[in-house]
This record gives sequence, C-alpha cells and structure tokens, in this order.
Amino acid sequence: MKRIILSSPLKFRVHGSGKNIGFVIFCIVLFAGIVFGAVSGRSADSELMKRLDFIFQTNYHIRCSQGFLTAFVSSFGSSVIFLVMIFLFGLSLWGGFVSWIIPFFKGYGYGLSVGYLYGLYGFYGVGYNLLIVLPGMFISSLVISKAGYEAMINSVKMISIFTRNEIRDDPQIQMKHYLKMMFVSMLMCAVSSVVDMLFAMCFSWIFKF
Repeated sequence: MKRIILSSPLKFRVHGSGKNIGFVIFCIVLFAGIVFGAVSGRSADSELMKRLDFIFQTNYHIRCSQGFLTAFVSSFGSSVIFLVMIFLFGLSLWGGFVSWIIPFFKGYGYGLSVGYLYGLYGFYGVGYNLLIVLPGMFISSLVISKAGYEAMINSVKMISIFTRNEIRDDPQIQMKHYLKMMFVSMLMCAVSSVVDMLFAMCFSWIFKF
C-alpha cells in the first residue's frame, strides 16, 4: 500500500509535465509560423491579402470599415474553420501526425498581416496590430495550439486501440473528453472574437488605412 501511495504522485507529475511540454511545442510551432509569415508579409501585395482574408482576417481595409458585429462574426468564423480542421484530424488515425500544421498556419496568418502592415505603414501598422489584432489573436492562438495538441493525443490513443499494448483509458471516456475540449475551445474562440470586437470599438478610430 505504501508503494502505491509513493509511486502515484510521481506518475501524475510526469504525465502533467509531458502535457505541458507538448503544449509548449505546439506554441513554438505557432510562433515559427508567425516568424515565417512576417518575413513573407514584407513582400505581399493587397491582392494576396484579399484572397487570404476569409481564413486569416488579413484585409484591414475591410476590417476597419465593417460593423463591430460583422467583425465578431468574421473573426469567430475564421477560428471555427481552424477548429473544425483540428477536430477532424483528431478523429482520424493519421491526423495526429499533421495536427501541428493548423497552429503553424494560424501563426502564419498573423505574421503575414504584421509583415504586410509594417512594410506598408511602418510602425503605424504595427500599432494597429498591437492595439486591435493582438489581444484577440493571442487568446485564439493559445486555444488553437491547445486544440491541436489535444487532437494529436486523441489520434494517438485511437491508434493504441489497434495495437497489442494494454489500453489505459476507456475509449468512450477519451472521446467524451476530446469532444468536451473541442467545445470549450470553441467557447474560448468566441471569447477571443468578443475581445477582437471590444478592442476594435475602443481603438479602430485611431487608424485610417
């Protein structure tokens, strides 16, 4: 009995540490996407930004002129696209190995907008990103990174069902956990869209592109 009491906390700490490391790795992948996007954005043109606006919300001429409710809907819709893709990856046996792509492209979209606005408007464009885009983007980026990691974990656990190794978690319980995490992620994306809307209401009058 004593042996069980001593060993259980150790296993818990290792498991928690592994979760944190996995989440950090996905955040690093997202940051790499930001860097790559920022470098690419310096040479991007307005036509490219318009084509990518539906997914990345990169067209700031439209963003500054649209209503606040429309800004919320478009921001939330963009996040839902990423979440749906992550959700489907997590339900497939191979999806876990490519779920990191979604956080990378999420970061790429933000980096692209930063590089584009800096190249076009200098620090005026950077100020727009910091005051209006970054607060909501920061929340949604963390959510997408976390969801991508959960998708990878769920996919790997699905693979374990078809191996000879002992199944540690009930597949039904695991799937309920995964669905719950995706639902919470969607709620948090809605929160990030509200933050987007509020910061746009407070500061968009400063910027006229």
